[in-house]
Amino acid sequence: MERLGLRILVVEDNLLEADVMEQVLHDLGCSVVGPTGQPQQALALARESPLDGAFLDIHLAGLNSFAAAWELRRRGVPFAFVSGYPRSYVPGPGPLRDAPFLAKPFDKRELAATLLSFGPNPPSIPPSKAPKPDKPPRRMKQRQLNL
Repeated sequence: MERLGLRILVVEDNLLEADVMEQVLHDLGCSVVGPTGQPQQALALARESPLDGAFLDIHLAGLNSFAAAWELRRRGVPFAFVSGYPRSYVPGPGPLRDAPFLAKPFDKRELAATLLSFGPNPPSIPPSKAPKPDKPPRRMKQRQLNL
């Protein structure tokens, strides 16, 4: 695979997962900004760093990374959520719900495919390597109460 040369923010509070993600990104020729597991530091890096993309763990030691996600969206920086929680944990409907979502434990090929979509002219990805679409959210049936 060609060297991408992208600057990617990694927000992950699990050191092992952050290390794996960092290694995969380095193997793809990316510069890693962070990693950080602190929401305040993530927000500062999202505001101040020149970035080409970001991978954000949703749950950070009792807090979340949504403020950093909103800042990245404001700046036009593409990002993806990476989480052990279901996609329904992302508030929605809205722009954050539309962000790419990688379930933990993430697959390295899925991470690479998502990373490729961050570029200015995303290449087409063969269906065998493309991330599988998430199931649509389950809807609760409305019940009528006969009082």
